[in-house]
Amino acid sequence: MVGGISRWYGRVIESAFEANLGRFVRDSIDTNVLVKTDCWSDYKGMEKESSNPERGKSGKKGENFKPMPRVIMMFKAWLGGTHDSVMSLQPYIKEYTYRFNRHKMKERIFENLVLRMVAQPPYSCKEFIYQMPN
Repeated sequence: MVGGISRWYGRVIESAFEANLGRFVRDSIDTNVLVKTDCWSDYKGMEKESSNPERGKSGKKGENFKPMPRVIMMFKAWLGGTHDSVMSLQPYIKEYTYRFNRHKMKERIFENLVLRMVAQPPYSCKEFIYQMPN
């Protein structure tokens, strides 16, 4: 996606050291995907796992990575507005990741359903109601 974030991934990690970040990228992201980072030294662990890293200065108040703070703020707002108390953060990160990564698929879900229905042979109401279970 040009100028934005097409996919978002998150995981609770022990610490933001090079080894942990590299492991996260290896486990979550395809090696051919463009991974943009700022010049923070511990991101080198991530870059070793990606064949297509891009480093750049974050700029004043993160101006070169504008979509990222918005995604993080949306996550915080969703978490605070939906859930009163959180004991373990990882399940909530997984749920938000699922929702965020699929928010652009809404039109395609209905279209795929209709295409599948049309591709099947006709099925009468009588057959549907009185079908014997296997």
